[in-house]
Amino acid sequence: MKQIILICSLFFVLICTRNTSLAKAPYRAVRNVLLINSYHQGYAWTDSLTSEIVNVLKEHPEINLYIKYLDAKRFGQGLFDVEKQYILDKYSEISFSGIMVTDNDALDFATQYKNVLFPDIPVVFAGVSNPGDYPLENSDFYGFKQSSDAAGAIDLVKMLFPRVEKLLAITDLTTTGRVYREELRKELEHHKDVRVLFPRVIDEDSICSLCCEDSTFDAIYYFNVNQGSNRKPIDDVLLLKRIGKVSQVPLFANELSSLGKGVIGGYYQSGRKQGMELVKLLLDILNSNEKNSFHHINYTERGRFFDNNELDRFGVLKDDLPEGSYIANRRERFTHAHVLWLTGLFVLLVIGVVILSVVNRRRKVAHRKSKVQLNKVESQKAELLNAYEKLSILTMDLENTNNQLNISNSNLLEAKKKAEESDNLKSAFLANVSHEIRTPLNSIVGFSSLLAEPDLDSETRKMYIGMVESNTESLLVLIDEIIDLSKIEAQQLSLKKQHFSVDILIGELFLIFARDNKNEKIQLLAKRTSETKEMFVFSDRVRVKQIFINLLSNAFKFTSSGVIEFGYFLNENADAILFVRDTGIGISEEFHEVIFHRFRKLNENSGKLFRGTGLGLAITQRLVELLGGKIWLESEPGKGTSFYFTLEGLLMNDIPK
Repeated sequence: MKQIILICSLFFVLICTRNTSLAKAPYRAVRNVLLINSYHQGYAWTDSLTSEIVNVLKEHPEINLYIKYLDAKRFGQGLFDVEKQYILDKYSEISFSGIMVTDNDALDFATQYKNVLFPDIPVVFAGVSNPGDYPLENSDFYGFKQSSDAAGAIDLVKMLFPRVEKLLAITDLTTTGRVYREELRKELEHHKDVRVLFPRVIDEDSICSLCCEDSTFDAIYYFNVNQGSNRKPIDDVLLLKRIGKVSQVPLFANELSSLGKGVIGGYYQSGRKQGMELVKLLLDILNSNEKNSFHHINYTERGRFFDNNELDRFGVLKDDLPEGSYIANRRERFTHAHVLWLTGLFVLLVIGVVILSVVNRRRKVAHRKSKVQLNKVESQKAELLNAYEKLSILTMDLENTNNQLNISNSNLLEAKKKAEESDNLKSAFLANVSHEIRTPLNSIVGFSSLLAEPDLDSETRKMYIGMVESNTESLLVLIDEIIDLSKIEAQQLSLKKQHFSVDILIGELFLIFARDNKNEKIQLLAKRTSETKEMFVFSDRVRVKQIFINLLSNAFKFTSSGVIEFGYFLNENADAILFVRDTGIGISEEFHEVIFHRFRKLNENSGKLFRGTGLGLAITQRLVELLGGKIWLESEPGKGTSFYFTLEGLLMNDIPK
């Protein structure tokens, strides 16, 4: 026991010493670093590299890490302009000290927009197959080459299987896949006796069918497939498993994670090692005043791996493998070292059993003493419990009675408040509707009687007729709003859904409102996301048009000068958002919810009078919800208002050529 106490004391002293040294660590200035990954989360290479970067930076609390995924495996480089604007908006108030990018697409993004996004900021890269094709000399770009090692791949296949003549190389047509293909074609100039073929059609079924043909190929090398010929994503792990099950020839791969999927072996480059080296390189550059001393292109060591089960399947001897290779599923013999290890483990178990026996015996003695005292305490506790139960019953009855009274009072107050509010709103609505109806009717009656005057000239008569028509339209709009709200409240509003183009509808609305805009101080703009794609939706075209008209009419009503913009855009999740934005009087945050209530008007608390019944936004919200969407707004008094809404069934399609 004395030895155990001594060991524990030494361990405690070591912990205290370490904590003291950590407490004296020098202060370092905080730096912000942005990591841009080409691909999405769930992709093994990206996840392993990112995980190691995060782990290494845990030892550097002075570094704030921000992560951005471009998702180029699924969308390619078509959304680069959108991602650039997203980074400008999201990180506008953050000053970055360094940028890390992984794989070719992220490096393409960084080189294309560096002067706009990261001027005079060093950029380090990893996982790039062809850094020599980039203009890195005299630049702020430094990093590591991730080579497919085409020469090593073919040499490895020929070393294990010298009679190989036809090799199937499986890659996709992404940026990385094309680099792999080009390196293999160049390497074939040194291997005249080997033909390397690629799949013509990139999809799971076609590739698996090709791998089933026993006599076609002598070996298969799987580099990676993440995107099909139709640009749809492919699960590379699932595809490799399927190939491993159907292939009757040796299957090679470039990822250590492919072990156990029918792969005999291959080269691998650790994503974790590149992540660790990437952070080290960036920190060295940030802490150095001599950036010219760093190489623009660096290399990390590649290793070889093999599966013992697959080696036995194809009769490959372990002595034929390159020195230093990692062999999985190797069956180790029982050695003298194992005997010593088991003996030491047995001795530790015996010591543990002896210590537990001593502790258990002492615990039993203490338990017998405490049991006697516990019996006395239990008898006293029983008496107290009886008294407590009687008191609890009385207390519970009082609490129940009090709760019921509180609930009744609360319900009465809430009902009274709602009744008063409803009565006030209805009274204000009836007075407002009465005024809104009486105003155009008085104008119609007055100007109609003036039209009967015999001495009117043609210009005056035309003006009177215009006034009658304008007030008639205002009266019809008011009646339509009341009818629409009544139908919605009675659930009698029917929807007639059809497929139609949102872009065409936006164009129609632009022509209508641009024509009717009499205020030269207001500029009307229409926005679409892409010149090569068009937005379609399966919905009620009339009601979608009504939603836009209500929001645009409000924008013109409350904007005296500036810009009114409407259209749609794609958010960071590629979801379509429709919007109407103005630079008008704005809405206080306290009214952001109530303006969608019936009878509420935007100008109730303003000093200026705007005509209307307060039904427009209430109807708009009900229509959006009926069409499977939602509506919300962002606004600030004096700066303008932005209304956003979504619809069910929105879809981006390519514009036919």
